[in-house]
Amino acid sequence: MQTSGVDIRQLKAFVVVAEELSFVRAATRLHVSQPALSQTIRQFEAMLEVQLFERNTRNVALTGAGQALLVEAREIVNGVGRLVQAAREHARGVRGCLTVGFLIGAGVDLMPQILSVFAKRYPEIELVVREYDFGSPLAGINEGMDVAVLRPPLGLPDIELHTLVSEPCVACLASSHRLAGESRVSVHELLDEPIIAAPGVGVWRSYWTADAYRNGQPARIVHEASTVETELQAVASERGISITALSTARFYARPGLAFPVISDMPMCEVAVALPPHPSRAARNFAALALEVAGSRS
Repeated sequence: MQTSGVDIRQLKAFVVVAEELSFVRAATRLHVSQPALSQTIRQFEAMLEVQLFERNTRNVALTGAGQALLVEAREIVNGVGRLVQAAREHARGVRGCLTVGFLIGAGVDLMPQILSVFAKRYPEIELVVREYDFGSPLAGINEGMDVAVLRPPLGLPDIELHTLVSEPCVACLASSHRLAGESRVSVHELLDEPIIAAPGVGVWRSYWTADAYRNGQPARIVHEASTVETELQAVASERGISITALSTARFYARPGLAFPVISDMPMCEVAVALPPHPSRAARNFAALALEVAGSRS
């Protein structure tokens, strides 16, 4: 590395010789031979066109110019050391900025602990968390977010997914609904019901409207809801039913609603998603999220 023709190794050699005032001790400290170190200093002095050391067979001393330059030389050497250290910390994912997408209602019990533990373990990482509603179920993982916590399916083959939680799907019903008193229902009992859906189109919306069970017939969508609150309000006002996750029943339950488990739908998941070629910090976040989720299971 050079700055205006100055090699950082020459600067470091100058600083160490100035600190030791001995070519023998400085060569040992720098792990080079004494002749090589002497040549480095001579080249440095020639390039600067100034003598830095007075030396004879027994003593080494800084010249006035050497003393004047030592402070700045030491600052440069230390600054380069800090730069290299910071670069290595960025490469290891322990310094920098990490953007985290979070789908509303996904892992609401996990996210506070994940974020808290991450902040303690990686204090030099600035976490920027953005919440996405049901209109953006990919939680930004396809739009530049470093990592996301969301609910599959995504329909994106290049996204790396790691499951944090698996849980039953439940029907969200008004308490006046004919099935509200049941603890378990079949998905086939729900297919003729008017249903509350997420905005937009795609595999994520189709999953929660149970399109896989409809033999190509469209769901009877009567309302679109972009948040958990608007979804539950629509159900409670008897506009239709919805399909959601068991954790929604735990964290958002209220009078006027019932949440029977759908016995013949597969478990739904909360996952941490990584884009192609994720950063080391993103991988660290995913590993920590798995660790936190595992400690709670």
